[in-house]
Amino acid sequence: MVERSPVSAPTEPGRDLATPSPLDGYVLEPHERPEDWGWHQEFKVVPRILGWLAVISLLLMLVGNHTGQVENLWVIGTAAVIAAYLVRDAVRRRNAWRN
Repeated sequence: MVERSPVSAPTEPGRDLATPSPLDGYVLEPHERPEDWGWHQEFKVVPRILGWLAVISLLLMLVGNHTGQVENLWVIGTAAVIAAYLVRDAVRRRNAWRN
């Protein structure tokens, strides 16, 4: 059982201790871990799907009425970095140790 103690120090500068405050009696709760309320996993599919959608949307930005090639290099480079990370993640998950 966690022992709870009310916060007794004034939290407002210049506050008179004789007047009640809405923060009087506030109890600090200990940090709860996600495992305490049932969350034990991670998001599995959604980040990968969103990553590939980001790559596709970046590559669709190549179609347009711009004339400079610098924009194309940045868009292709960003899409390539995201795609490389997603491929690396897929390889790591395929070769990961399983419990």
